[in-house]
Order: sequence, then structure tokens, then C-alpha cells
Amino acid sequence: MKTILGKLHLRWCMDCNMPVLDKKCGICGKNTTEVKITPPADPRPAFDEDITMISKILKNQFGITLNNNGQSNIFKNKIVLINKIPGTDYMKEIMLDGILFGIIKYNEEKNTWVIMPSVDGARRIINENANKKLIVINREVIPFVLKKHASILRPGVIWASEDIEVEDDVIILVENDNNKNNDDFKDIDVLGVGRSRMSYHEIVNSEKGMVAKVRKSENPKPANILKETGAPSENIEKMIEANKEPMAKFINNSVGFMRNTIKERTNKPPVVAYSGGKDSLAVLLLAFEAFNNENINFDVIFSDTELELPETLKNIQDIEETYGINIITAKSTEFWKKLEEMGPPGRDNRWCSEVCKMKPLEKIINEKYEKGCLTFVGLRKYESMNRSKKPRIWRSPHIKKQMLSAPILNWTAMHVWIYLFMKGAPYNKLYEQCFDRVGCYMCPAMELGEMELIRNIYPDYWKKWDNFLEKYAETHNLDDNWIKSGWRWSYKQENNKNNIQDKSMGTYE
Repeated sequence: MKTILGKLHLRWCMDCNMPVLDKKCGICGKNTTEVKITPPADPRPAFDEDITMISKILKNQFGITLNNNGQSNIFKNKIVLINKIPGTDYMKEIMLDGILFGIIKYNEEKNTWVIMPSVDGARRIINENANKKLIVINREVIPFVLKKHASILRPGVIWASEDIEVEDDVIILVENDNNKNNDDFKDIDVLGVGRSRMSYHEIVNSEKGMVAKVRKSENPKPANILKETGAPSENIEKMIEANKEPMAKFINNSVGFMRNTIKERTNKPPVVAYSGGKDSLAVLLLAFEAFNNENINFDVIFSDTELELPETLKNIQDIEETYGINIITAKSTEFWKKLEEMGPPGRDNRWCSEVCKMKPLEKIINEKYEKGCLTFVGLRKYESMNRSKKPRIWRSPHIKKQMLSAPILNWTAMHVWIYLFMKGAPYNKLYEQCFDRVGCYMCPAMELGEMELIRNIYPDYWKKWDNFLEKYAETHNLDDNWIKSGWRWSYKQENNKNNIQDKSMGTYE
């Protein structure tokens, strides 16, 4: 079921090859095209390291060639967007030229990243000299695949690459006069994409059986490749220009809302909650616009949970220096002390939030604001189902003296990033390292793919957490699966200790 959390804003100008948040492009004035993207449709611009990571995966998986920068020319001088898909797996859509290029996914079984290309993505991959994960079929099979959605059976296969294993994502091509030697494939040879049901060894030693399940197929045709738009800095300027009108509306709405909230709806002093993330940075910049010319003073508060990454702490300093402000820090020193007593926090038992964020913050608010405060937060409804149901102003359920307000509740991640680019804001550099979120480096809400990013970039940080999990598992008779991922759920811990298989909650694996 699709998860619609708000209006789907993303569109594309096919002439300028730009993502646009409105029906007309701010550069050329032409109508834009709706982009087919998975709801809640909260994409972000890809950074250089994202492109490098995607390119390396494509090289390892499909054998494409990379340029001197270690990237594929598929993405050269173009804006690429990444849209995280909700669900149990860590998956993100890759958007290019106004279409879905493919889905990047962390394969937990193989402990590696893979890409499931769309048919249009497969055409681009083939054009980059792909030579792996390929299946070539007889042209006579085409009608059965297109009209009857048939799988690829062994009699219809005339060639397969030797690297294919069961359950691999494969590109399905059709034989023509130009690829008789199986080394000159073009986009016009691509029939579809699917998943293998046989390994190469099984294919060559079988006369019948299903070789691949087709996920998507289309009539072979050239890829619709749009024009290059420029280097990253040029693309940012063009993206800002293309979105000037919708951004002006959103900015004015949020600024007006913040002013009216302070002047008309409450007499509490204003505070901005700053986390070091993109959303709270956008709220901080909006607060400057809303209050600086109104002679309204406001405080900025940062909650240091003791689990912040160095880039986040550096960003706090950068913000203070850039904007000449002093950020009040609500610092916790309780996490590692409480672990032995409480056990690791889980998605169903997030004691860490109360202990490491709420209590230190409440202490500061009680001491500093006798009558309480109104805190502006970077909450957006596109982030989760729970957040989509939030009003724009509400009373904190955790801190008695705190009212909360969300001025960017209706913004998507694209609104936020375009605004930060417009302002030349010093955003957290963690975003340039393939992270979609910043915060505690250890969080039970993280997926395994996100944990792998932390483990690869910050091995010392994650090793400290792994050491705790190993000792805790040994003490409480918990297995390796619990150490790998099961710690994120408290009920799984209890089931594991007592060998319980509760059908109402599912079997722990």
C-alpha cells in the first residue's frame, strides 16, 4: 500500500533536465512533467560520494566502466536524486533524467550493496559496456514476455554471463545481428530486468526450467538520455533558479507562520531546537528571517546525547561562528552508564531518548524559562506516518513547560536542500558521506545498511558498540543474530533468552 503523507511535489523539466517543485520551470517557463516516485516522495540531491558509491556498485555488479574520477559517465554533469523507500529493508530510489534509474538496496544475506535497475536504467548500464549479470534470449521469446508476462525459460536462452548466481538481479537482452559475439550490446537490445532462478552452471547444464523471473519488460528501444546540465556548483545554481517561485511561497509561509505564532498565539519566549541536521538548520535560518528585523530575540538549544559523530559537533561550532550566536548545549553523560541497567534501547523501548535528550533539555528549560518556552523544531510530515499526523503547534508530551511548533511541517527534503543551497548554509558534512540522516551514531531506528555505513566510516565508534553487544549477549545467553540486528527489538531479546516462539509477534531469526 502506498504511503501518502502529503502532496507529491516533485516534477521535472525535460528541457532543462531539472527537478522542479511546481508545474512550471523557473528557468524556461515550460510545463514540467510529473515524476513517478515512491511515496512519501521525499527525495534529496545526491552528493559526489553518493555518485561514487553507486558507480562502484554498478562496476562490481554489472562490470561497467568508470571514468578517471571513479564514477560512471551515466551521471556525468547531471542532477541525481535519491529517495529513501519506507519498509523493512534499507532501499533508496535513484532518480535521473526525470525517471527511475534503479533501486539501491543493502543485501543483508550477502552483506553487500546491490542495485535493482529499472528497464530505462538497464539501457544506460548496457551503454556503459556492461558485461556481467546478463542473459540473452532468442527474439522469438519477446511476445511471450511482453504480452503474457512469461518468465525466461531455458529453451529461450542463447547466452548468459558466467558470473550469474541464483537470486541475482539480471538484465535481459535480445539477440540481434550486432551482438552475435556477445560483446557489443546496446540499449536497443534491452528487453527487461529480472531475478535469476538458476546459476550460470545450472543454466549451461540444463535443458529446461526457469532461468529468470522477469520483474519489468518493455519493447526494446533507445534510452531517452537528457542533456548534461553542468558541474555540481552550476547545477545547484540552476536548481535554485528553476524553483525560485515555489520556494518563495514556502519560505514566506513559514516566516509568516513563525511571526504570527510568537505575536498572536503565545507569550512564551521563542527557542530553536538545533540538532546539527538539515531540517533544524532550515528552521534556524527561517528564524533569522522571521525575527531579526522584528527585534525578537530567541535562543538556540542543542542536545548532545553523548553519541554524536565528530562532524555534528564540528557543525555546532561552524553555526556559532558563521552566524555569531551562542548555542546552549543540553549535554547528557548517562547513556553508557544506563546500558548495563536498562539493556540496549530498542524500537519498542527507546529509553535513550528520554534519558539522553528529554531530561537534560527539561532541566535547562525549567531553569531558564520560568513560564516555559515555544520551541521551533525541524519536524516534517514526509519523514514518517507519525509525523504526518502532527499539528503545526502542540504541547510537548515529555516536557511540561515546552510548547512545540513545526514551521516546515509541509516541506519536503528538496525544499529544505534548495533553501540551504540558496543561503549558502554550512550544513553537516555527514550528508556528503551517503547519510540520509544525522544524529546518534547508534540508533535502534537504523536499518542494517545505515549501520554498515557507520561501521565502514567510523570503525572505532562502532567497535565500541559491538564490544558492548558481545559482552551483553554472552551474559544474557543471546546469539549472533541478536548481536547483528536483534538488539533493536526488546521482545526479540526476551524470546531469544527463553526459546519462545510467539506467533503473535513472529519468530526471532
